[in-house]
Amino acid sequence: MVEWCWLNGQVMPLSEAKVSVEDRGFLFADGVYEALRVYNGTPFLLQQHLDRLERSLSGIEMPLPVEKSLLASEILKLVKRSGWSDALIYLQITRGPGERNHVFPKHPKPTTLFYVRQLALLPAIDQSKPYALHSVADERWNKCWIKSIALLANTLARNAADKAGADEAVFVENSIVREGASTNLFAVIGGRLVTHPLGPKILRGVTRDLLLSILRDLGVAVVERPMTLDEAQHADEVFLSSSVREVMWVSRWDGLQTGERSCGPVTRRLHEEYRKRVRAATG
Repeated sequence: MVEWCWLNGQVMPLSEAKVSVEDRGFLFADGVYEALRVYNGTPFLLQQHLDRLERSLSGIEMPLPVEKSLLASEILKLVKRSGWSDALIYLQITRGPGERNHVFPKHPKPTTLFYVRQLALLPAIDQSKPYALHSVADERWNKCWIKSIALLANTLARNAADKAGADEAVFVENSIVREGASTNLFAVIGGRLVTHPLGPKILRGVTRDLLLSILRDLGVAVVERPMTLDEAQHADEVFLSSSVREVMWVSRWDGLQTGERSCGPVTRRLHEEYRKRVRAATG
């Protein structure tokens, strides 16, 4: 089946979509993005992702070039056109093409695009392969709350993890655990859920927000505080979250056994409740 792309108001096969070589996204990584999952033909938490997109744009001093309601409507149309029940939506906005200059153009012509790609259904969490983590030094900028397309540091970290035989990199600064290269990180310590508080080195994950809300509904104490690498590696349970991959339980970190040898009870229950929210929202 054809993968469809919406580019500046025009729909075309993704293979035919083209942008200028002088697009500022290409020249300066001057843009932001979102990625979300489609279940049963319905984008999950679409409004929350568009809200975060708008926050990210404000961080790079750029207004949303397409009205949010129109953008949502066009995304729904493209999902329907794709014919896929389970899919990825990738959405990106840049400041657009222009003569190469570090100073923003006075009259930018933004590039807005999104496409739909089929995804396989995810298994129940206790039937999924556990993740192995690899620690890397956090050398990123101090505006990680912006979902920027400037992902070179994350890419280098993820490749370092791959070379180490791990599935995800975790950024660590002064022995404090931050987040994964493309995930938020959580640990269960002494019956409490611990995760790093929001700040300049943490992306406010849409799935993170929902999981914290579910945990509180379940009566699990949630503590948003910095945690050291040592205490995280010796936690009762460790898991990651991502809008596309949902919840992933962790069994190894820097080559050491961490958490339980099977998916922990808090992680399992949390994922079950997450799936209930998905079913309620998407049918």
